Amino acid sequence: MGNKPKDEVVGIDAATVNTWLENDEAVLVDVRETSEFDQEHIPGAMLLPMSMFDPELFPSVPGKKVVLHCAVGKRSEAAGKMLLNEGYEGAIHMIGGIQEWKAAGYATEVQFIPHPGPRDIALQGSGDESPEAVSKQVPQEAVQPISPPPGEVLIEEFLSPLGIGEKELASDIGVSEETISSIIQGETVITAELSLRLARYFSTASDFWLHVQMEHDLEKVRRDVGKEIRRQVTPRTAKT
Repeated sequence: MGNKPKDEVVGIDAATVNTWLENDEAVLVDVRETSEFDQEHIPGAMLLPMSMFDPELFPSVPGKKVVLHCAVGKRSEAAGKMLLNEGYEGAIHMIGGIQEWKAAGYATEVQFIPHPGPRDIALQGSGDESPEAVSKQVPQEAVQPISPPPGEVLIEEFLSPLGIGEKELASDIGVSEETISSIIQGETVITAELSLRLARYFSTASDFWLHVQMEHDLEKVRRDVGKEIRRQVTPRTAKT
């Protein structure tokens, strides 16, 4: 692990992560969305969804390794790269995600609880939850995209790991092969109907695919015109 380049996210297998957790040597951070976490997660994992992931507010746990994980490793590696871009050293992610964790026979659980976001974590222990404190600790923009497009998630986290082809998926969910190809190429956006069809097929939350699309679109627009919007639009509260 020490020989890895500083700009490369370190990938660790599920067995090693499990050993670290059993020995209280690591903290596990789940970067999937809340609906996925509620459906099933690894006991003790902290939830920091990619839709809210902010490398500048990423928690530091002295004396412990912090390991990112997602469904199959795509999003967690992307989050790790964001940490590296912000100067965070030793970014680690679990290869294969929760899918490999379960394949190795390790436990998961379902639990519906309120989940703290990055803003809550930043303020923990500060004793100051004023708007001024929040504004100082929460960056006003994400300088790089942090969520992959739906087509990339579809390929990397579902089709490739499960060995499913575009033609098979199209037939199984009742759409044309051209539709699936267009989603993968980023030419077709995820509609409510497509989200429901994909969600039923892959047993994800019904809004999962819509959420992936929305977060990708928001981040793209924020990157392209976010500064311009902030220059042109003054928050109403700032005018009073």
